[in-house]
Amino acid sequence: MKKQKKDILVVGLALFGSYFGAGNLIFPPLLGFLSGSQWLLAAIGFCISAVLMPVVGLYVISKNGGSLEAMTEDIHKKFAKYLLLFIMVFAGCISVPRTGAVSYELGFKALFPNVSIVAFIIGYFAIALYFSLDINRMINSVGKFLTPVLVVVLLGIIIKGIFTPIGVPTLPQQSGVFTHSFLEGYQTGDLIVSYLIGTVFIGDIVYRGYRSSRERNKLTAYCGVIALILLAVIYVGLIYLGASVSSYYPKDIDRSKLLLAIAERVLGKNGMLFLSIAVVLACVTTAIGQITSIANFFHDFSNGKIPHKIAAVVSSVVGATIAVLGVENIVYYATPIYKGVYPSLIVLMILGIFRKFIPNKQSFRYALIFTLAVSVLEAILSVANVPSIKAFIDILPLSSLGFAWVLPATLGLIVGAVSGSEPITQFE
Repeated sequence: MKKQKKDILVVGLALFGSYFGAGNLIFPPLLGFLSGSQWLLAAIGFCISAVLMPVVGLYVISKNGGSLEAMTEDIHKKFAKYLLLFIMVFAGCISVPRTGAVSYELGFKALFPNVSIVAFIIGYFAIALYFSLDINRMINSVGKFLTPVLVVVLLGIIIKGIFTPIGVPTLPQQSGVFTHSFLEGYQTGDLIVSYLIGTVFIGDIVYRGYRSSRERNKLTAYCGVIALILLAVIYVGLIYLGASVSSYYPKDIDRSKLLLAIAERVLGKNGMLFLSIAVVLACVTTAIGQITSIANFFHDFSNGKIPHKIAAVVSSVVGATIAVLGVENIVYYATPIYKGVYPSLIVLMILGIFRKFIPNKQSFRYALIFTLAVSVLEAILSVANVPSIKAFIDILPLSSLGFAWVLPATLGLIVGAVSGSEPITQFE
């Protein structure tokens, strides 16, 4: 029992560290700022998509054979391989650049405002590349130290902000607070992270001795609860702080400046500087880990034809090129990607939960195909006004709430059930 508790704590904290990144800090404060007096509703919407769904997604992988490959084999034997390919490309073009942009805007710029973003990004990715070229030089110990430091700083800001309120939340500046916040939770990318890290974490749990399906699922659930509580506390606290300054700044304030402004109001100049240093260090360790993972993946994906070092160099160059666009532009370009992919990942999670009730493999496949088709159309609408697409999306139930995919997913399930006969794989 003592060993089990220790394992739950260790794995739970590691899981939290995998989900929690400095880049995610830029979303909750602005949500609270725009939601004002409805900040609690915003917090609920955001935590469902940014906290609850990722943790449930991890548990679903455990329940469905313990790996992404086993979970998705009924769709196609190579589905997991190409899903991971997408995740790695996404990480290289969005997640890695965002660490650099956030590091500059939320950290370095506050310390050295006269240094240009281009100069900083070149140095930032040179450091990240140096440690990524040789896996043995990975600074895991530094990363493990910095995440707790960043969390302690954030909790300090949140606790002080609650007991000595900065201000009173004003009326909401954003309509549809819950829906907006739920969709904004996509931007953390943490459901994607669940599919990326799920097999690794579940494999570690099995390695620790929890080999039966029941033991594995139980420990995964407990570890998930630890990550869920820590993430929810930080996100809800930041949303509240954002709401508390809703009367102080213009509606168009950017995300990075808002968090820095909150830190300065709560802790003063010294507190803001400490936060800035912690964010820069946490971001660079995240970038090193992601670049290394991307390089390893493409080395294996190409059967060794792409050397690890070449893949790391390419990932760093791409990351640096995109990072100079700045946080707001990266978020803008990432939005259609999230809208196009996230609904399918949600449906995959739901199908995994209710696998024993799914009649056949075709139901599984068609539900995902129909969902992907509609969500891609919504992604197009997020960047271009195409009247025919808009007219089609508008007739779908729940489209005004951001859930146009629900009916297509249901229809796909039904069509597959009627037309298919190949039984779906069931797990213990």
